[in-house]
Amino acid sequence: MLTKSKYMAGLKCNRYLWFMDRKQLPEISLSDKHKFAQGHEFEKYVYKLYSDAVNLADMDFQKNLDRTKSAIEQRKVIFEAGFKVDDYFVRVDVLEPNGDGWDIYEIKSSTEVKKEHIPDLAFQKWICEKAGLKIKRCFVYFLNKEFVKDGEINPDELINKEEVTEKVELETDVEKNALASLRIIGADATPPITISQSCNNPHECPLKKACWGTLPENNVLHLTNWRTYWKLFAEGIEDIKDIPRGTKLSDKDEVIKESVEKNKVFVSKEHIKHFLNSLHYPLYHFDFETIDTAVPIFDKSRPYQKIAFQYSLHIEQEDGKTEHREFLHNRSDDPRPKLLEQMKENLKGTGDIIVFNKSFEISVMRKLAEDFPEHADWLQLAIDRIVDLADPFRAFYYYNPSQKGSYSIKKVLPAITGKSYAELEINKGGDASMLYFYSHIYPEIKEKDKIRANLFKYCNLDTEGMVWILQKLKDVIEVSK
Repeated sequence: MLTKSKYMAGLKCNRYLWFMDRKQLPEISLSDKHKFAQGHEFEKYVYKLYSDAVNLADMDFQKNLDRTKSAIEQRKVIFEAGFKVDDYFVRVDVLEPNGDGWDIYEIKSSTEVKKEHIPDLAFQKWICEKAGLKIKRCFVYFLNKEFVKDGEINPDELINKEEVTEKVELETDVEKNALASLRIIGADATPPITISQSCNNPHECPLKKACWGTLPENNVLHLTNWRTYWKLFAEGIEDIKDIPRGTKLSDKDEVIKESVEKNKVFVSKEHIKHFLNSLHYPLYHFDFETIDTAVPIFDKSRPYQKIAFQYSLHIEQEDGKTEHREFLHNRSDDPRPKLLEQMKENLKGTGDIIVFNKSFEISVMRKLAEDFPEHADWLQLAIDRIVDLADPFRAFYYYNPSQKGSYSIKKVLPAITGKSYAELEINKGGDASMLYFYSHIYPEIKEKDKIRANLFKYCNLDTEGMVWILQKLKDVIEVSK
């Protein structure tokens, strides 16, 4: 049967739909499982808006269909009302009686109505109408991004609602798209690989790694200007070495092209020297790890606010000597008060605070200052000291072809030092966040001590890696120690 999740998959990619229908998609990550859990958590608060609704969420297929019919006859508000018509099946998040018809609501744990919510609702409306219902209005429930938790959560304050009926009615190709999706599902042959912007939008396709793995090692999608690389790709040019002479590229993309063609590292020594000479010692190499939830779990926090639970700090003197400081909260309560106390002590001084991609650390610090105003003054002083080690790489003053167009620390560290995160038990920020969350906040995962040891190793490498990167930049321009 074609469900709404399969319908949406079909709009994105035929191959994605085919593998989804056969339950052959890669196993989802802990981060993805967390996203689904956050959606269910938000649903609970939407349900609290209705005092006399019929909840069919946990019923099996046939029982759900039967109970939906009886609840419709009783003109009840229904959660997860199920409808099967021909080869189509949907469960509507909220079905609410409205005069001689019904309103349908989609519950989305986002902080705004998104473009992809509209065809989702259009498919539901189409099936409901095929089942004989008169659908009058369509709505989306979503999170109020301005909501700040202060004690028990009031659903009316947490939840926003927007009518999208007119937008839904503009979706006139639902039947055409549904029939096309059924044909894909019924096909014996695997649909061909189709690489496009849909691979990343509205979310990254779970098949992307496999599909994009068929591209040349140095492909045009590594370029920085997306308009340029998609234009080249549409013209059948996949390998960077095949870009026609005379093609207008940005300065950064010229660096990528030249580095690939000559198989050499590009270095702008004068720019790197200027960056290094601007630093003020001692250097405080600093990195946060954070968690976020759709529905805030701590007072003084908002939907999806990044809550720092860990940091690593390497303090580097001008003679190269370093000392390490670290923090990792050990309880299930709000980690920020304890983190702030230790962080204030550890960051004392006047040297530069070195981070990699400063927008993240600055945003976390600004929220900390906003939520804990007693710390605002020293946090602002810390923000003023921040220097972004990503800057020389973002500007392509240093570029190794192995970076594949990226300036993330996961790519830069092995490119310039030969060391990487690959051998760590935890080697991704998303995994670090989720393992902490599900071993400390909601302890569903055992081996807490082992997870803590691995979290320390991971965060430590973030800041020790910055020390190594900086030293390599010095070696590149032959700056004396």
